[in-house]
Amino acid sequence: MVIAAETAFWPRRALIGFAAGFVTVLTFFQLGLLLLYGIGAVSDPPPDMTPTAPFGVPTLFSGAFFGGLWGILFAFLEPYFPRGIGYWITALLFGAVILDIGLWFVVAPLKGFSLGFGFEPGDVAIAVFLQSVWGVCTAILYRLVVPLTRG
Repeated sequence: MVIAAETAFWPRRALIGFAAGFVTVLTFFQLGLLLLYGIGAVSDPPPDMTPTAPFGVPTLFSGAFFGGLWGILFAFLEPYFPRGIGYWITALLFGAVILDIGLWFVVAPLKGFSLGFGFEPGDVAIAVFLQSVWGVCTAILYRLVVPLTRG
């Protein structure tokens, strides 16, 4: 039965999405930060091990956890992405748009900052670059495990 098979696949899809988003933050996202550090766009080298409130978890692992949560959303929306080059453009836009909307309009106010952390043009460009890296690289890792089908 096709419906039962697809329903049973969703927990696996969520787990794979979480793992892809989590690993992307620990690897490719850090490489993106290293590149930005190398050209002087960011002041601190990765990885950021500063403890976060309230539990003192290092920023790197906190970010990886939330990258994993975004990866679950990615996994649930991914079957609706177009195929071919459109798939990769959609993955890039998922990171650049969806993640930045969450960062600017949810995370920033929750942390006591202004919307978009003030929308400084340089900071916006850095965020869009890093979240685009996250989107494409999460898609790459996800595709390594889940075949490129509609299921």
